[in-house]
Amino acid sequence: MSNVFKEIGLSEKLAMPTALVCEKMEKLQAAIQLMLDAKKNVDRADQELRIATARKEGSGHGTRGGSVGAPQVRDKRSASVATEGDGGGDTKRHKKD
Repeated sequence: MSNVFKEIGLSEKLAMPTALVCEKMEKLQAAIQLMLDAKKNVDRADQELRIATARKEGSGHGTRGGSVGAPQVRDKRSASVATEGDGGGDTKRHKKD
């Protein structure tokens, strides 16, 4: 909420906290909170719409856990993994003479 006050150029601290000013400040804070809640709901609905559209199109973008299609299988092994017949042998470093 403090970001909203900064954005509109108002201080959160009241200079003259009279009963009327305090009442208006409370109304303003309530209105700002209502606006922030509405924005949060709109953002949530927008994200759900993007996810539903992506699933309908089959692209899988915007979903949790990666793509919707079949899992990818890696064909290559890491270079650090030795395999049979790769000339493995001794892998220790030797001192140069």
